[in-house]
Amino acid sequence: MPSRRSHTKSHHGCKQCKARRVKCDETSPQCQRCVKRQITCSFLVDGPEGFSSTPTNLSLQDASTPKSHDYAPSEMDEAPHAPPATSRPQSAIIAGIENPQDLKRFNLLDLELIQFYSTRTYITMSSRLSTHVVWRDTVFAEALRHDFLLHGLMATAALHKATMQSKSSDAYAEYSKVALAHQNAALANYIPAVTKPNQENGIALFCLSLFLTIWAFASKRLPEGLNSVKLDFGQSESPGITLPPHSPTLEFVEIIMILRGIYAVIGETNPWLQGEIEELLRYPTDPDLPPHSAEVTEAFDLLAQAPIDPQVTPVSDEEASATMTNLFHQRLDHLRDVSRCRSVVEWDGHIFSWFIMAPTTYIQCLKRADPLALILFAHWAAMFRCMDHHWWAQGWAHTLVVDISDLLDPHWARYLEWPRRQIGLVFQDNNHFDGRR
Repeated sequence: MPSRRSHTKSHHGCKQCKARRVKCDETSPQCQRCVKRQITCSFLVDGPEGFSSTPTNLSLQDASTPKSHDYAPSEMDEAPHAPPATSRPQSAIIAGIENPQDLKRFNLLDLELIQFYSTRTYITMSSRLSTHVVWRDTVFAEALRHDFLLHGLMATAALHKATMQSKSSDAYAEYSKVALAHQNAALANYIPAVTKPNQENGIALFCLSLFLTIWAFASKRLPEGLNSVKLDFGQSESPGITLPPHSPTLEFVEIIMILRGIYAVIGETNPWLQGEIEELLRYPTDPDLPPHSAEVTEAFDLLAQAPIDPQVTPVSDEEASATMTNLFHQRLDHLRDVSRCRSVVEWDGHIFSWFIMAPTTYIQCLKRADPLALILFAHWAAMFRCMDHHWWAQGWAHTLVVDISDLLDPHWARYLEWPRRQIGLVFQDNNHFDGRR
């Protein structure tokens, strides 16, 4: 019988026990300490001297994989509805791309803008909660299929981030510069495609057209290159413009031309605007909108008297006067109806439809600074204040009413009283309008 000393000297044991300086149970096919810890026993793999084979009834995978009798695979674990591996994009390593320099490098700023859009900007696109998931998921999924829409998405996020910075800061300048670069990249492919909409690009064209509106309102100017778009954006609607150059009213009318162009895009792409994207096209029904308050009703009743008020509309051409009067009342009736949406936050964006559906003759009168057209526009502008909670529309209502007040003679003050009161303007005794918040 060998001595204790000779037995200890010939015993190698497993590596785990030796590392812990504890005695290894060499008599077992594998160390019981390793079994308890559910780890692979090196004694089982390497064996003591003269023993190197693994028992055929044990699996290394079984010995190394912890198991719990309390664990049951969930539906998430089993992933029964997971698409086949071939339908998912492969990584560069799996795809067999050996040289990392062959890969398209991600711009960290672009990733920042995509993340910002997906967490913040999409919520600001509309007040209606049911559209948020469309802006976040449906539009983003479409952007992954069309580069021009992805550039448009990043341009919108960059503009949003810029508005959150001080205008004198370097960050504001940087985000504005990036927004312009993405706008140009988006328009480079949007412009040739928008004249040939089809089932493949129809939804993407529609979505970018909506982004165009956001850019125009946020930047207070037309995006570069838009003049070459062949759809009817209204450049030829009026042979002459009498509004002062750089007037906020004129700038806004130009933006409205984009809105009218978007309406044309909607008409062209309508056959393919199906599924989740249809939620962006839904309009309120009459029961969705409450009636006007007594104050607003009184303001509209007063406004209806303007065409027959000899103090402000002297009759020079009866035929022309009758035409303008009819147009005025048509637009006034539509404004009475549409402006009810300002009382319901969910439908505030519906206020735009008053201009989108406006006839060309009214747009021409507005560009010519016709007083009756401007008075109507002042009331719409005051109601447009319901959109001030959107970063891209903020401040327009105040700016427009101030500008119209300067464009009209003081004897129109009676008809401007309600719009001025809505946006905080004070009419001074010296017959000049003083803009105050």
